[in-house]
Amino acid sequence: MKIGKLLIHKNKSLKSLHTFGCEVSSKFFLELNTLEEIRECAKHIKEIPQPVYFLGGGANSLFIKNFSGTVIHVYNKGVELIEENDKEVFLRVQAGEDWDDFVRFCVQKEYYGLENLAAIPGQVGAAPIQNIGAYGVEVKDYIHEVHYVDLIEGKSCVLGNSDCNFGYRDSIFKQEMRGQFIITGVTFRLLKNGKLKTEYGTIKQELNNQGIVAPTIAQLSDTIRKIRASKLPDPKEVGNGGSFFKNPIVTMSRFEELKKQYPEIVAYKNGDKMKIAAGWMIDHLKWKGREYKGAAVHTQQALVLINKNNASGKDIVELSQMIQEDVQKHFGISLETEVQFC
Repeated sequence: MKIGKLLIHKNKSLKSLHTFGCEVSSKFFLELNTLEEIRECAKHIKEIPQPVYFLGGGANSLFIKNFSGTVIHVYNKGVELIEENDKEVFLRVQAGEDWDDFVRFCVQKEYYGLENLAAIPGQVGAAPIQNIGAYGVEVKDYIHEVHYVDLIEGKSCVLGNSDCNFGYRDSIFKQEMRGQFIITGVTFRLLKNGKLKTEYGTIKQELNNQGIVAPTIAQLSDTIRKIRASKLPDPKEVGNGGSFFKNPIVTMSRFEELKKQYPEIVAYKNGDKMKIAAGWMIDHLKWKGREYKGAAVHTQQALVLINKNNASGKDIVELSQMIQEDVQKHFGISLETEVQFC
């Protein structure tokens, strides 16, 4: 089926296009490989069978059932150096680029900032939507601009960092602008002589185990990859979406109450509040390794739910809801999901 210059396919399997690997399909499917195709899509967006869902690397999407509308897969490629000086470099990266490939590129070039975000699955275009983060770093601190096509007016636009309303795993793209845009690319501001962040989690301990006192950017990135590989399953081998839940943020007084009841609770400073490790709470309640139908909680990291044995999206959602209810019951904390249900 053609709409304008766009070729829309029917009954497309999505199993290989989202990291949970559930057996689902989309009634209609459209792949966008160029900026021209993205603009054409915006021009005809109302003619495309509804509802529409924009899919990047599929690392944050859990399809609960076959999708009745059109899945639009953004797949444009390219990395361009647009400006540099003695201290900084500005790179414009197309939305369809693989995130981890881009991090490897930056590490190889010794562009500092994103090395702690190594081995995160997904595409560059999803990074600002989710404000991805790991090991003490959030991508918002290195995003200069976000380029997108406005689906209402059909024109190309640019949003500066301060206008993106970045928050913890949040942005304007998840809130006020939801469903009104297609991200086409992101411009990053990276440093030529950055300071490495090694204080978060087990990074320093792992570096010490390797006998590394003053790590290079490559050594730090490799160490983070090693840590992630020891805790997180490879989506190519076991279906998963990485961290399933957000780490909840509580007031300092609420944290002190929890600390009295659970002296071993794991938490991190977040401004004048505390970020509780959701994985610790789930593990404390002995969910690690537990199975439900074809879904399970990962044996090495309680924050990760996996497709262990041909689970449906519904199986995984039901498991997540049982965990949320248990955490609420024991800790009085509502866990929010990072993963988006489709």
